[in-house]
Amino acid sequence: MSTQTIYFLTDDQGNKTHAVLPIELYESLLGLKDMVNCSASLSQHEIYTFRIKNVIAQGYPTGPRSHPAFVIIKGSQITLQTVGSVPKHITEFRDKLLDEEKLRFDAQSGCLTTCTDLVLKSSSMAATLVAGNVRNGLDVWINREGFSLKDSGYGAKARRNHNKKDK
Repeated sequence: MSTQTIYFLTDDQGNKTHAVLPIELYESLLGLKDMVNCSASLSQHEIYTFRIKNVIAQGYPTGPRSHPAFVIIKGSQITLQTVGSVPKHITEFRDKLLDEEKLRFDAQSGCLTTCTDLVLKSSSMAATLVAGNVRNGLDVWINREGFSLKDSGYGAKARRNHNKKDK
């Protein structure tokens, strides 16, 4: 048997019931299992971080993997300036947060700081709010293992994979 070959045992209907795989691959899978067990439990939110310029923001996705909302955690930093290409709805949302004192100026760090957890419609909206310019949130929010939201199975790819399972 080749070190890369995996064999499957099937039932009478042809459904895969068991896999036979090389011991090296099995041991690698056990190592992955240990790594997953050391990650945040399912009852906790896995924290993702976005660092840009002189700011650091943290948050987590919530809702369906195919189109999650995103929560920016209280105490996260947001850049002072926005560029002209930022969509109007995001600049209006930012202004509303300032008016409602959910964002405040932090003179010591030279940026804005969130005074409460902020729930946004998407990770990209959250990233754009933090950076002051348009960002793809699935790419820029990174967990402690170094994986992006996209790497972690969030976004359109998750939607496509989910739809394939339904067929």
